[in-house]
Formats: sequence, C-alpha cells, structure tokens
Amino acid sequence: MERISPAALAKYLQADPIGSASLSLPALNGKVLTSQRWLDEIPAKRLIFHRLYADFLSTESAGSLLDVGGGLSALTPALAAGRRYVLADPLHHESEAGLAAVRQAADAFDHRGGDWFDLDPDERFDVIVANDLFPNVDQRLGLFVEWAIPRARRILLSLTYHNAPRWYRVKRVDAEEHLTVLSVDGQRTAAMLAPHADRIDGWDPSLFDANPPSLFPNGRQVVLAEIRGDA
Repeated sequence: MERISPAALAKYLQADPIGSASLSLPALNGKVLTSQRWLDEIPAKRLIFHRLYADFLSTESAGSLLDVGGGLSALTPALAAGRRYVLADPLHHESEAGLAAVRQAADAFDHRGGDWFDLDPDERFDVIVANDLFPNVDQRLGLFVEWAIPRARRILLSLTYHNAPRWYRVKRVDAEEHLTVLSVDGQRTAAMLAPHADRIDGWDPSLFDANPPSLFPNGRQVVLAEIRGDA
C-alpha cells in the first residue's frame, strides 16, 4: 500500500513517463478526451496512472485486463495492444466522437457502458484495475472487492477519500429527489477493506488516518492498494 505524497510525485516527475507517452498520439489529445485533459493538467494523476498501469503499457506483459471506470486517454491504445482489454465505464465525461477516435487508433477492445456489478459473473481476468472510482465516486468499495476477488488474480486500486468533511448535493436519476451525500473518509475506507486485510499487499490501515497536504485542489487523499484474487 502507498499513500500518494508530494515526495512520491517529485520523484516521479524527474522522468514523467506518462506525460511523455501521452504525446505519442496527438490525435487523442485533451481537446478530444476529457480524461486525457486531466492527465495533461494534473501531474498527480499521471503518477497514479503510472503506478497502476505501467505493467500494461507494453505488449511484453500480456494478459487480460478489466479496467473499471478508467476512462479514455491517449494511452488506451497501449493498454489494448496485444491483450484482451475490457473497459467498463459509462464514459459520462466523453463523447461518441472521442470513443470513435480511440477505437480507430487502438487494437480491438471491448467497451461495456453499464454498471460493473452487472458484468458476466463467469468472466475472469488476470488483473482488474479501478482508478479514482472508489469510494469517492462509487461508495460500494466493500461490495466491489468481494465481487472482484473471484474474478481476477490481482486487483489494483487507487482509493480516493476525504478526511476533512466534504459533501455533494446531487439529484437521483431515477426519482424526483435531491440528496446530500457525505464523502467517504479514511476510517470508513479502511473499514471496508479490513475484512480482506490478509489479501492486501502491505496492509496498513494507519495510512488512512492522517490528513496531510493534498496534491489535488479539492483536498482529496489517495492510497494505492493491491489485493490478491482467486481467479
């Protein structure tokens, strides 16, 4: 486990391999793809992307990959090259033109636009990655880990939470109801992972306790975790 820190970012930026790799496909730039714009503008996102996906940016590391909520970027073609790559993401931030541009530049890959929970229960993957999804965007972290363990050999997560109170006012899409949703904090994040502590590489719940200066404008904290699956 690792909490993303200013020191880790400074070390990463000495080479910034994700920033360099993103330049290889100018047709898939930040004007075309929202997720690519975020990578371009936020160095900490490039660090996290590198930590999670570096092993899959080369065809030398074959194997199937399920990318849950990972979005589209100039690096999607590299992730899809030479392996079975499934992107499970409704792509709320992207356009049909953006998806078409990525498909034109990439080997064939499978895009699933529905909820990850509804994927075929018999599918198995070498690795499942969920980047910047749990538990801040999708609070079903505990359910996701239980769902993913039988489906993959390895599960790689970037866990985003807020230790300073933060909330969102949202409207349900299936009813005329407005909700105020409190963002998940580190204590709740650790509690959702704790039942699987023996599967988590370097399990250290104390990483979730502190609220050091954040690398992000909204103050969020990020911890990376690798979980051993059963597939």
